[in-house]
Amino acid sequence: MNNIFVYIELEEGVVADVSLELLTKGRELANKLGVKLEAILLGHNVSGVEKILAEYGADTVWCADDEVFAPFRTLPHTSVLCGLIKAEQPQIVLFGATPVGRDFAPRVSSALHSGLTADCTQLEIGPHKDAKTGKEYENLLYQIRPAFGGNIMAQIVTPNTRPQFCTARYKVFSEPKPSEEASGQIITMAVTEKMV
Repeated sequence: MNNIFVYIELEEGVVADVSLELLTKGRELANKLGVKLEAILLGHNVSGVEKILAEYGADTVWCADDEVFAPFRTLPHTSVLCGLIKAEQPQIVLFGATPVGRDFAPRVSSALHSGLTADCTQLEIGPHKDAKTGKEYENLLYQIRPAFGGNIMAQIVTPNTRPQFCTARYKVFSEPKPSEEASGQIITMAVTEKMV
């Protein structure tokens, strides 16, 4: 499908602010690429949360509701998200740069043999020309973050692997605003012992 995934982090059953910011930024990136924005919600007793995610721009909300997901445990979350990514083939996956995101995102990207850029402060879509090979790419995710103690801003691209993974800092994107007209599709994922 090559859509954009946003992992939705929950704090005591409430969507974390950084996840809402990522949905706002994800909506902007998805519009630029002409693809869908999909939210991934893994938790327990999360009924009603999926509707909130649709209000913040998600075209599709993948929801798995099971007690194995609360409190957060890395292995069940990784198993389910890796399976979904393999099935749906998104081109970009966004996580919050939180303690959960910093634990979870590297596990998923490593399991799928893809790159990960941590602590991004800007995300942009643009072309890229490889200086070594001369190969040109269109519509890559520029993952921009401070480097060398904040003295430079590194622009990182991952042209050869998919999905493009990154974690993004809190309060670096526009404040999210819900829309009353939103109507995202809700897809419930069955949780099996094999998945977790």
